[in-house]
Amino acid sequence: MKLKANIDYAKFLASVHKCKGEVYYDTVEGDRLNLKSTLSEYLFATAAVTSDFIENGGVFCQQEEDYALLADFVEAEPEG
Repeated sequence: MKLKANIDYAKFLASVHKCKGEVYYDTVEGDRLNLKSTLSEYLFATAAVTSDFIENGGVFCQQEEDYALLADFVEAEPEG
């Protein structure tokens, strides 16, 4: 799922830490950041404010029910 524009990244990451499973951010280059990892969180936060890196990747939850916790921050997948 894509992140919405102009979200509060601190609130997003706080919600990520409430998730039961792992939450990943996949880049278009094929990198996968585990957003529950402190190091990955710093990389994500730095990239969020310095580049268009965040606009092109996607958020993926290991547990399906965790998407509900992140609903305010991600765009719904188009039905098809």
